[in-house]
Amino acid sequence: MGVVPRPAEPGIPRTADAILAALAPGRKGAFLEELHAAQAGDEQVAVMDRWRLRAVADSRRTDADRARAAALRTGGRDGVRPLAALLASLSGAR
Repeated sequence: MGVVPRPAEPGIPRTADAILAALAPGRKGAFLEELHAAQAGDEQVAVMDRWRLRAVADSRRTDADRARAAALRTGGRDGVRPLAALLASLSGAR
């Protein structure tokens, strides 16, 4: 079988510098730690693939997205349960 082409990918190159630049500030340290702990080769590529997806999401978030996410985490809007409570109810804990 031939090589299967990857679908078109969002505009962040799969390099450590590009991923680091696109990540939210609070995630950069964790990315660098994980990248430095990985063995060269496939393990580092896997780390960059995983974090690149997070970087794409971070680079596309708007202020409105951030406000919604904060409200979900804290239950800060009427009728919105805190995210921890929702996750606990989904896992069967009450």
